[in-house]
Amino acid sequence: MSKDIQNKEGVYLSISLKLVESKEYEHDGYGAGSGSIIKEEYSCPCGKGKVFYEKDDIPGYRDKSIYSNCDTCNEKYDFGRGTAVKNNV
Repeated sequence: MSKDIQNKEGVYLSISLKLVESKEYEHDGYGAGSGSIIKEEYSCPCGKGKVFYEKDDIPGYRDKSIYSNCDTCNEKYDFGRGTAVKNNV
């Protein structure tokens, strides 16, 4: 798990997000073997929206996406799996 990181002025540059829900589904795959689909939901930094992480971890078909439904936080942060990093806007 990542740690919250502050600069010299005490401003948070990287924030660990609170995990709300996590699911993993097995998938038969597309001919190269089975894998899983991972879905995680986090509270956004302001608490008014959610951040979603989805990963298809299937041989021959690996994809992931991270998105938020909070316009305020989308303007202020770039999101990673379970983290929000202050952007330079």
